Amino acid sequence: MTPQERLAPARLPDYSLFRRVCHRGLHAVRPLKESAAASDPWGWNYGSGWPPSYLAYGRMRALIALQDAVALQPKSVLEIAAGDAALCASLASRGCQVAANDLRREHLEEAVGQFQNAGNIRLLPGNLFELDPEVTGQHDLVIACEIVEHVAHTVDFLKQLKRFVATGGHILLTTPNGSYFRNRLPTHSMIRDFQALESQEFKPDADGHLFLITPEEMLDLAAKAGLTVERLSLWGTPFITGHGGISRVGAPVACRLWHSLERSTQAFPFAIKTKLCFSMSVVLGL
Repeated sequence: MTPQERLAPARLPDYSLFRRVCHRGLHAVRPLKESAAASDPWGWNYGSGWPPSYLAYGRMRALIALQDAVALQPKSVLEIAAGDAALCASLASRGCQVAANDLRREHLEEAVGQFQNAGNIRLLPGNLFELDPEVTGQHDLVIACEIVEHVAHTVDFLKQLKRFVATGGHILLTTPNGSYFRNRLPTHSMIRDFQALESQEFKPDADGHLFLITPEEMLDLAAKAGLTVERLSLWGTPFITGHGGISRVGAPVACRLWHSLERSTQAFPFAIKTKLCFSMSVVLGL
């Protein structure tokens, strides 16, 4: 199968929802406690961020990840390197049994404590490669958002994720698209010494990516891990991200226009989308 044959339209949020989170922040879709507003320094949950901008892109990314996860109808979910655990909390509020993993125990406990349903989120702190599925259990859905590009040995990482997936389950990955026209980093196939990257991996909140992955490389890496790409979507054009200087024209009044333009690009040919879209979302099956 080629990437074109696996390409599917991104599950973009409808305009009313997107505008609401651009105006009010992501607390519109996250079950946060009222006290959480006091600890939102970057304004993701309670601030505004209008497209085209990184703030608007981050809001759309969170909404798409949630919609992609919900569409798979999981009963149990494990999120790897969950960060603020907001995706886990949002899925728990929809009836899923969820478990959140992160390297930083204290950070994870503090983040989960911000949610009304904190008691429904199982905590699994520690290194993913040290977790045992016989202890954690297997799950209908394993999520790894913006992680794979920070791990030196991609196939080993995918194989480890696979261990936590129940029969008939899925893995949901999100990662920057290595074919994006503004990418200046090497893609996975350009790396010659992956061991040299080991000292740079597993660094929470690190900005640097070890490499990026193209749609073609994703199919190859999945196959090597014994997985199948069931669905691949590309999204995140400059109309949302603001790349290329477009962010200078961001304003609330133009939000509908930018959202409409982003949606229209989903009909573009694959070759154009691979260059125009910053983000890639992938559903992997066993």
